[in-house]
Amino acid sequence: MRKVGYVLLAILAYAIFLVATAPARVALPYLTQGLPPVVGITDVHGTIWDGRAALVLNTATGTEALSRVRFTFTPSPLFRGRIGYSLRLGGPLQGHMQTAFGSQVQEFSHVALSAPAGVLASLVPAAQNFGPGGHLALHARDLVWGPRPSGQGRLTWTRAALVSAPVNPLGTYDAHFVLAAPGVSYRIRTLSGALVVRGHGRYLFAGGVLSFEGDVRGDGLRLGGLVQNIGVPDGRGGRRVDFRMPL
Repeated sequence: MRKVGYVLLAILAYAIFLVATAPARVALPYLTQGLPPVVGITDVHGTIWDGRAALVLNTATGTEALSRVRFTFTPSPLFRGRIGYSLRLGGPLQGHMQTAFGSQVQEFSHVALSAPAGVLASLVPAAQNFGPGGHLALHARDLVWGPRPSGQGRLTWTRAALVSAPVNPLGTYDAHFVLAAPGVSYRIRTLSGALVVRGHGRYLFAGGVLSFEGDVRGDGLRLGGLVQNIGVPDGRGGRRVDFRMPL
């Protein structure tokens, strides 16, 4: 019996050793689920407890650095049946957040991320036609992604610019969004700038269609070329915009 106990103890010690030294790549499938296909993972180091990796954009012209990620295991989500990590990002996409994942559910909390708006054009092909400039910042306290998505947050676009705009920057804009099936609903307001935008819309998960309905007006700006065929004159120098666009 004593020999059996020694064998079991040795097996247990070896199992602990394997877990303690498991490479960082073991955690990557959970941490990177849901990333767009254009985002790749390189330069992975460390263990599942404390690791590092680089995010890159795979574009038609080559590979561009997106972010350097440091991930650290956090034990508190274990009490809710989740495996959690603290993430810190540096580079064009930078900031921090907490993530926890379980069966078919991934949670994000204390999200604070920022990136040049031009990154959006690489992640969302439909945005390439607009040539966005300026800076984007995303803040959210709690977001849940899964069969029952939930949460809300705020996306701010500072010194916004578009390649078709008559003058740049156009201003600073704020979008409050709510995540709930069947999609994401949002409301936009102008914080400052010559181009004033006000309205609301929704992105539907099924079909991937973005919609917006609202008003656009500019102080001394000719808006016809800016909004092209998606808006109609409102009779007061602005335009009424109502569009649906696949993303």
